[in-house]
Amino acid sequence: MDNTILFIIIVLAMVVISAALLLKKTRKTRSAGEDHIRRQRLDYQPAQKPIPVATPVPVFKPVQKQRPAAPLPEAEVWENCQDLRQCLLALEGKYSLDSFTIATSDGLVFATSGGTTAQDDAAGYSGKYTRKMPGNMVLFSLNHKGSELTGIIRTRGTITGETQNRIENDTKDILDKWI
Repeated sequence: MDNTILFIIIVLAMVVISAALLLKKTRKTRSAGEDHIRRQRLDYQPAQKPIPVATPVPVFKPVQKQRPAAPLPEAEVWENCQDLRQCLLALEGKYSLDSFTIATSDGLVFATSGGTTAQDDAAGYSGKYTRKMPGNMVLFSLNHKGSELTGIIRTRGTITGETQNRIENDTKDILDKWI
C-alpha cells in the first residue's frame, strides 16, 4: 500500500507540473499574438477613422521690425510717422543704423527703435553706468525737459562728427514732437 500511494502522488505531481507548463506556454503564445495585433494597428488602415489631434499652442515669435519708407536725408524724420517708435525707426533708416536707443541717466530704456540689445545698452552705456564701448557704437548726451538722456547708436558703418550732430538734432526734434 505504501508503494501505491507513493505512485499516485508522483503521477499527480507530474500531471500538475505538466498542466502548469502547458498553461505557461499558452499564455506566452497569446501574449505574442496580442503584440502582433498591436503592431498591426499602427499600420495605415484606410477604413479606420482618424484619431483627433489637439491643436498645438502657438509659440511666441518676436515681431519683425517694420520700418517705414526711409525719408530723404533732407526730410524731417517725424513726417508720416504715427508714434515715437516709428520716428526712431525712420531715424534708423535715414542714417543706416543697426539700432538706436535713448536711455535715462539711471540706465533704463526711454525709447528704442528695437533690437535685442536695447536694455543691455541702456544699462551699460548711460549716465553713471558707463563701461568700455565697442567700436560699433556711438554715444551722445542730451537734455530733454530737464532730464539727462543718452543716445546709443549701434552701426556697422562709420559715423562722422557731422552725421552724429544731425542725429542728435533729429533726436531732439523727435522728442520735442512726441514727449
